[in-house]
Amino acid sequence: MEDNYIIQNALNIIDNRITEGITPQELAKECGYSTFHFSRLFSRATRITLMAYVTRRKLQYALYDVSCGEKIIDIAVKYGFETHAGFTKAFKKCFGYPPSLYRIHAICSRPTRMELTELISIILGGNIVYPEIVEMKPFIAVGFTSRHKMPNVRFTHDIPLYWETINLAHVDNLTRLHNAFSKSRHCEVTVCFDINPLTSEFTYLLGVGVDNPEDLSRIKPDMYKMKMAGGLYAKFTTPLVESSKHTQNVRDTWKNIFDNWLPASVYKFDEKRYDFEYYDERDHSWENNGMAQMDIYIPIQKR
Repeated sequence: MEDNYIIQNALNIIDNRITEGITPQELAKECGYSTFHFSRLFSRATRITLMAYVTRRKLQYALYDVSCGEKIIDIAVKYGFETHAGFTKAFKKCFGYPPSLYRIHAICSRPTRMELTELISIILGGNIVYPEIVEMKPFIAVGFTSRHKMPNVRFTHDIPLYWETINLAHVDNLTRLHNAFSKSRHCEVTVCFDINPLTSEFTYLLGVGVDNPEDLSRIKPDMYKMKMAGGLYAKFTTPLVESSKHTQNVRDTWKNIFDNWLPASVYKFDEKRYDFEYYDERDHSWENNGMAQMDIYIPIQKR
């Protein structure tokens, strides 16, 4: 119990000094131990090395700053990383994806005090929802694109609301797409791509899957055709919920992917391919007794 108290005190010190340069020697001294003994005590109690935890914790605080739209270079300096590239490399190594991806897809709250029991649960994977790992064939998505700049649109799920403010009739667009490609399997695909981390700009595609050769001949000049690469994906299916909770359900799933699954996974995000949201008849709450669900596909590769 005394060891747990000492480790909890160290966790509190790290949080209180999160933007400072924290060394093993300083932490050990404040806890009344030699550096060697304290480092062993910390690793045994938490299943992670002391400085690996310090770096991870700094990056967890940085996640919040990323989601708030702060510039990556400013965040890097704030938490003691010498360069933009150094911060991004550490971020990818820790979480398995680049900072710009989190900014678009997930909402992050400011970290609360880390409890030792919570840390052990995280390290052991207690908070993780696991996906289905699938091998996908390439497919074609056709739709309409719009260019956005955060923070006007900070997250994928903000975009339909944003469209209303600029009078883009996305419902009419979907109707037009489904009518044009009626021989293809009914599904909708949304993709964020062409992300500029320096200007916070990105392109958003709202489209449908087109798998019928005859339908491909019906693509109009004002439509955007995107070839979605095949390969290994992590497929996250959101829990089946009432339609009123569906949007929050999607948000929570994105957050779980970035906060819990990817950082602990043997996989990392494959930046050569795009993640996407996939909607089919399961999303039609009016046909499913008011219930809805969808899939999120994350392109992955071994770390």
